[in-house]
Amino acid sequence: MLNRVRGRLRDGGDVDSIEFAKGELMKLCEQSELFPRDDFPVPTRKQKELFFHVHEDQDREYALYVNSALPGQYYGPHNHGTSWAIIAAIEGDEVHGLYRQTGHSTAEWANDITVRPGTAVSMLPGGIHSIRASGNTPLLHLHFYGQSFEIQGERTEFDLERGTAKYFTMNDSDLSYIIDMK
Repeated sequence: MLNRVRGRLRDGGDVDSIEFAKGELMKLCEQSELFPRDDFPVPTRKQKELFFHVHEDQDREYALYVNSALPGQYYGPHNHGTSWAIIAAIEGDEVHGLYRQTGHSTAEWANDITVRPGTAVSMLPGGIHSIRASGNTPLLHLHFYGQSFEIQGERTEFDLERGTAKYFTMNDSDLSYIIDMK
C-alpha cells in the first residue's frame, strides 16, 4: 500500500492523489486481521485513547498510526500544519466536522462526515477538522499523514466561539500517549 501511495504522491498531494491514497487506506482497513485487538487494545477509561505509531519513512514522511479510542473522544477544530491527513475506520464511528478557514484566526463549519468501516475522510495541508467518537463501539482507526506528528510544523487550533486561533508545534510531552511500534 505504501509503495503505491508513494508513487502517486511523489510530487506532492493534490486532490486526485489524496483520493487515491484514501482508497488504498480503506482497502487496508478491510484487512482487519492485520490489526488484532491483542496488539491494539482498547484503552482504559483513564487513558481514553492510544495511538500506535506503526510506520514512517526515514525522512519521517508517510506516517501511519493506529488509533484505539473509547467513545466520547473529542478534539476541537484543528489542522495538521503542512501535512495532508487521511483517517479510515476498521471499527467504530467517528464524526469529523469539516471547516473552512474564513480569516486569519477564524473558521466556519462546512459539513460532517462520519468515518466508519467502509468510509474515510481526507484533507489537504491546512485542512481543518474536529473529531468526536460516536456510538458505543470503541474505535480502531488508521490515521495516515504526509508527515509524522513531530514534523507537521506549526499547527492551528481554532476556538469557534471566541473567533480565535492558537498555534502550536507538537513536542515530546504532547506525544506521550503514542506507542512506537516501528
